[in-house]
Amino acid sequence: MIPYVHLANKLAEKGHLVTFLLPKKAKIQLEPLSLFPDSIVFDPLTVPHVDGLPVGAETTADVPNPSGNYMSDAMALLRGDIEAKVRALKPDVIFFDFADWVPEMAKEFGVKSVNYHRIRSFCCYGSCSWR
Repeated sequence: MIPYVHLANKLAEKGHLVTFLLPKKAKIQLEPLSLFPDSIVFDPLTVPHVDGLPVGAETTADVPNPSGNYMSDAMALLRGDIEAKVRALKPDVIFFDFADWVPEMAKEFGVKSVNYHRIRSFCCYGSCSWR
């Protein structure tokens, strides 16, 4: 999630307002990294428990491998809460990581969505076909 904070700092530096919807534990860890506290809001979510997800797990860092889709399942249960927040915020764009339902939701609200991942280039090397 740290790359998202770096991106938020860059956007805030340019005058944009940024709202993070993130688990409570992540808020505690990431909020100190904000360089623009008046422009970056951290809005905590309570991640629901699903069978197979370790108790107290809120991020993929809390889940041992192989984790299955437990974290995705938990995030899917937050869809209604997130939709309500998006409806109230009326954002111009939504950046997201693995919640695959976000583009559909964003489209319903007329909002652009961007799947944002920061990965190392060597991670893609073996999965690309250069024929």
